[in-house]
Amino acid sequence: MDYLITPKQKIVAAGIIGNVIEYYDFALIGFLAVMMGQLFFPSSDPFLSLLGSFGAFAAGMVMRPVGALVFGHIGDRIGRRTALMSSLVLMALPTFLIGFLPTHAQIGIMAPILLVALRMIQGLSVGGEYASSIVYLVEQSSPNRQNLYGSFVSVGAKIGMALGSGFCGFLLWYLGEDAMGEWGWRIPFWASIVIAAAGLYLRRNLTDTYQPPEDKVVPIVAILRHHRREFWQFLSIASAIWIFYYTVFVYLPIWLEGSAHLSKAEAGEINTLSIVIGVVFIPLMAMAADKIGSLRVMRIAALILALSVFPLFYAMSIGGYWGALAGSVALVVLLCAVQAPIFAATVKALSYHGYRASFTAVILGSAAGIVGGLTPVMMTTLTELSGNPYAPSYLIAAASALGWWVLGRVATRK
Repeated sequence: MDYLITPKQKIVAAGIIGNVIEYYDFALIGFLAVMMGQLFFPSSDPFLSLLGSFGAFAAGMVMRPVGALVFGHIGDRIGRRTALMSSLVLMALPTFLIGFLPTHAQIGIMAPILLVALRMIQGLSVGGEYASSIVYLVEQSSPNRQNLYGSFVSVGAKIGMALGSGFCGFLLWYLGEDAMGEWGWRIPFWASIVIAAAGLYLRRNLTDTYQPPEDKVVPIVAILRHHRREFWQFLSIASAIWIFYYTVFVYLPIWLEGSAHLSKAEAGEINTLSIVIGVVFIPLMAMAADKIGSLRVMRIAALILALSVFPLFYAMSIGGYWGALAGSVALVVLLCAVQAPIFAATVKALSYHGYRASFTAVILGSAAGIVGGLTPVMMTTLTELSGNPYAPSYLIAAASALGWWVLGRVATRK
């Protein structure tokens, strides 16, 4: 089968397959949040059940910085291939096992405990997988294609989200909501093993030209000692991006049901279409960044987003299905513009290759894990407590304005 694809295509496929698995799982958690909240965190208050479901999501995400430290160190000190293989195995198994978990009605409090434990193992492995694949792809690319290759990780993520959301939508249509809530929700988790098998096949003979340094320096210690400014700048930028990312792809379907009064099927359909559009626009925005510069593309997109996010949320709330679809598409295009260049920009922030895996892993792992992972909980709570359906747009606008300002500082320094 290897002769069917070129070496470069194999590098890309091997690099992104872990992110397909990772975000396939995230799509399941987002799509099935209400359903799994009722199964694992039952409550007479739907808000508390949903909060419990998103809390399990957050528990896995906050483990990402720990995984980033572990696998980033492995990637810098042992090799990129070792980090990629070990993180893939550790990530795939918990996703598969979630499909076998008994519910709260069957074993009581142990059900949510087991779910959170598996999510934490996933988060640990994801913290290493995401950054390891980014660094690998950027380092294997030519200098004028680094944004494009780095963006393939996000393409893989959106393919995984499209697969997860689309598969759940199909099962909901085919089985009906009652059967889906009783047993059908398990099927998408079991199906993840097929993607995992493909990943292990693609990575079995992975090309790795990286040579670990012979010194005994701990990369993260050296980074915090000698590259603090770069670390905090890129952590701020990445955090702003991932607040937006997890709002659009995890929280927004729930918001569309509650605040735009769409059905679960309509919200799921819009979410799937938005993800597919993201698959198209991420590489397009990355190619633009390769032409005119990563920081310039991100800064323009951050400013437009800060100014337009509230009008887009307002249009989605009053525009029915087509207004919600148009607003979602606009948000996804802006997300692609601000996100596509961040991968290569983070890797290239440090010229020394021996620190890159740790630098990229800790920054993106912390931004996506702690900030991004808590975003659905923050958005749900903020909307509930304020009673204002547009509250999420205010937080996104503030984060985007902060990102725009920090990007200006980075550009000035360069």
